[in-house]
Amino acid sequence: MNTDEVRKVIAEGNRSFGAAAARKDYVGMAAFYTEDAKVLPPDAPIVSGRKAIEEFWRSAANALGLTDIMLKTVDLEVAGDIAYEIGEADLTLGSGQAKAKYLVVWLRSRDGQWRLHRDIWNGMPAS
Repeated sequence: MNTDEVRKVIAEGNRSFGAAAARKDYVGMAAFYTEDAKVLPPDAPIVSGRKAIEEFWRSAANALGLTDIMLKTVDLEVAGDIAYEIGEADLTLGSGQAKAKYLVVWLRSRDGQWRLHRDIWNGMPAS
């Protein structure tokens, strides 16, 4: 796969991840991650494994009143079965709108699917 093809796959994955969040489908959100993925949320412990990631998103979404996530790739580098994505997120929360920046390491699994393998983010000022 060339970089443009991977970019399209990741853009679709990001749209689908946001749609799962809007549906409150935390199992669906976790399915975008590898089995041994790690999420590094700001000011919180590392979350390891798909089941723990599902519980993290359920808890975080409910605590924040998360109703929508829009992810936008700013930069993408592909090296074989690994892709590094830098992006920006627009979040709709119970308290209003928020912005975040993120770095995701995507991994193409044996089944050919690109999945989030490492996921870290933090907030940024609204522009």
